[in-house]
Amino acid sequence: MKTLDRYILRQLVSITLLGVVSLTLLMLLGQLFKELHTLLVESGAPPRIVVEFICHVTAYSLTFTLPWGFLTAVLLVYGRLAADNELSSMRMAGLSLWRLSAPAIGLGVVLSALCYYINIEVAPRGKEAMSDLVVRSAMDNPRNLLRSSQSATRLDKVQLFIEQREGDDLKGLHVYPLTENNELAAHGDFDAIHAQTASIGEFDKSTRILHLTLHNATIEFSKETGTNLPVISSMPLQIHIPIRSYRKPKANRFTNAEIEVALLHKALTLPLDAADLSRLERAAIAAPAFPCAAKLWAEVRKDEDYYRVHVDDNDCTAFRTEGTHRASFACACIVFSLIGVPLAVTARRRDTSTGFVLGILVAAAYFMALVFCDLSRKSDGMAPYILLWLPNVLGIAFAVWQHQKAKMRG
Repeated sequence: MKTLDRYILRQLVSITLLGVVSLTLLMLLGQLFKELHTLLVESGAPPRIVVEFICHVTAYSLTFTLPWGFLTAVLLVYGRLAADNELSSMRMAGLSLWRLSAPAIGLGVVLSALCYYINIEVAPRGKEAMSDLVVRSAMDNPRNLLRSSQSATRLDKVQLFIEQREGDDLKGLHVYPLTENNELAAHGDFDAIHAQTASIGEFDKSTRILHLTLHNATIEFSKETGTNLPVISSMPLQIHIPIRSYRKPKANRFTNAEIEVALLHKALTLPLDAADLSRLERAAIAAPAFPCAAKLWAEVRKDEDYYRVHVDDNDCTAFRTEGTHRASFACACIVFSLIGVPLAVTARRRDTSTGFVLGILVAAAYFMALVFCDLSRKSDGMAPYILLWLPNVLGIAFAVWQHQKAKMRG
């Protein structure tokens, strides 16, 4: 029996590796076509940044390519064994279909454990690193933040919208003031600035100031007069490009340990009042009880501001259910090992592509069900936790039914 298991397992491992490599290359090409223009052309990133991006995409793509590659291997290996009547010979020797599925199920368990580790550690870090690379390449050359028909939001206290850009020349530049919370300011120093044309000047890396020159600019100012100021033929504009100081609160970019920390910080900072923290900070500066008191209160206030502004109730719900989502998604290899074998056996007297195509459709339905059930994470209660496991339960039930059908065929 060990010889038979090694015979099947050797084929499963080799074809799984081939399938994972092929699918990873396809996903890598897709991501490169999506981001390569931004990295190389718009941001002018060096080759080192592109190599880092490729490494992070490869790590992140394993979340999807491992299950798909394994399913392909199960369908091809057992489909070939069924087409060559090798499975029939094994079953005539007294081996049940469940026993013949043991190598696939065992490998599926191992790959599911590997997928779970990738989901909780590798994939979140890769996803965040991919985003940081794009942001870092843009921050190194802030001119590339100004794109045609897009709003530039990574600026300090202003938001820009450019209708058209040709090199360093802008056509139709619109400037809007923002509050400290990155919302449009209702009563700022001005309501908006509209320039027919503008030119991009130098960027001072020490101060992170980008210099612009606006031509035929109109300033909207409704604070008192309610009318626009006269058109200014030429005026300078200095924009500060801050370095991003906070992490976007997206659950898929946090590891499980980081999610626990984020939820704990949210719970601890929720009862705090921003006004009280500011008062305590000012009091510590005026008459410090010990040298670091002011800095301590400043850090607490900064932490409270971050979790109050950037982590809302929807984020907390997504964070709480992210662990369940990752565990459920990691079980795909186990489900595919159970589904793939009977589907391959059903095509033993026909072309093996029949079972292969059917298996791909079942896998697509499985992943679509996971995506659909993932929408339930926006609701509270136990519903998300139940629905996230529902595709696995249905997949295992379907596999048991297929095994019984294959058993009845003999």
